[in-house]
Amino acid sequence: MIQSCVVHTDRETYLSCTRCGRPSCANCLIPASVGFHCRECVAVASAQTPRVRAARRYTPFLTFIFIGISVLGYLLQEVDSTIFNKLALVGYAQYADGTWLGIANGEWYRLATVALLHGGILHLLFNMYALWAIGTSLESVIGRWRFGAIYVVSLIGGSSASLLFNASNIPAVGASGAIFGLFGATVIVNRRGGLNAASMYTVIAINLAMGFVIPNVDWHAHLGGLLFGAVSTALFVAGPARRWLGGRIAGILFLLLVAFFLDSQRVTELQLLVGQ
Repeated sequence: MIQSCVVHTDRETYLSCTRCGRPSCANCLIPASVGFHCRECVAVASAQTPRVRAARRYTPFLTFIFIGISVLGYLLQEVDSTIFNKLALVGYAQYADGTWLGIANGEWYRLATVALLHGGILHLLFNMYALWAIGTSLESVIGRWRFGAIYVVSLIGGSSASLLFNASNIPAVGASGAIFGLFGATVIVNRRGGLNAASMYTVIAINLAMGFVIPNVDWHAHLGGLLFGAVSTALFVAGPARRWLGGRIAGILFLLLVAFFLDSQRVTELQLLVGQ
């Protein structure tokens, strides 16, 4: 539900104060160490009154849930090695016994389960730190359901790009596509709020460069997630009109349909290559 700024009641907004939770427009929010604070909370903090200690703090539950799911997936992967072949992102590959596996074999769930696996403890720690660092702030600003939707859409976008451009029999793992989507989302939110996004551009550039320099990094998934995250966020925050809600949802669904269509073309191509 779209809310109005508590100060400028004629302005609809998706943003809110991360300290008190009141909906506020970009002109009423001030960047804080975590998220954005309204002018009243900033004034209270400056005065160091008891009201600051009593203020409600936002807990980014979804960020912690996504981290917990990824950690659990990695632990299960370490306990049972067969989970890797069952959940990794694979276009089309063949077991030693001749049976086929992969998305072209009808296992479309791999587009999502790729985020449950990681290529080692360092890969997991790096991704989870990035998710914690960017997710706690972003979720507090845009809200849980938008944050969750952007995370999932970015994950699908990253997986789709990986499927389209990588070798079909090389498995891909990790939540990097979704995390890059959150990078893109943060840029859009900052620009929408009239804030400087230069530092986020630097973070994105460094992480993209690492994908080109470090071997065996799926930079296609990074770019796909970044694009889908930015576009989906732009759709969520575009325009103040309440009547645009249906259009926003339709835009997100269209984005996913485009990914599904391209993936389907790739699957057909792979099936023809192996004569299935």
